[in-house]
Amino acid sequence: MPLETDPTLLQVSISLLQWLGVPSLLGFLSLYAAWLAFPPELVVESVVDKSKEFNSESRIKIKNNGKLPALDIKADADNVCAKIGGTTLQNCRVILGGNIVARLSGGEAAEISISPGFGLGGGMKIAEFSYVLTLKHRAKLFFFHKEIQKRWNVSLRNFQGGFAWHIVPA
Repeated sequence: MPLETDPTLLQVSISLLQWLGVPSLLGFLSLYAAWLAFPPELVVESVVDKSKEFNSESRIKIKNNGKLPALDIKADADNVCAKIGGTTLQNCRVILGGNIVARLSGGEAAEISISPGFGLGGGMKIAEFSYVLTLKHRAKLFFFHKEIQKRWNVSLRNFQGGFAWHIVPA
């Protein structure tokens, strides 16, 4: 004898489960699992040199490799050691209050200044420059919020006839 289900019994069972909140609880758990599986992930993709002669015009290209958008991206510079013109800085910190990028969707990229927080004029040669770059951003999925930060060591290498920026995860 094959197993048959009564349509009214099935409807009553579904109504009872909805009244108990099981479908919404399962939906909540699946939403939270998606939140944990697909967070935004900022990476430094490359350094874009706008000029072959002036290293102050270089830009850092950041990319969101995650699925969810990264919101309110901010950049801080710690342990800044620089020699720019006649000015020498040792172990300084630059904390920016505003956003450098408002939103980066999944797979989207943006360029930020190689020297966040420093107002360097165009066409300036930097003798020495190293710092720890901290990118902070928010992730949001409906009513879930999360603050995320990542750090990279950034340093400038000058050599005869050129320069190179070296960026590695901290």
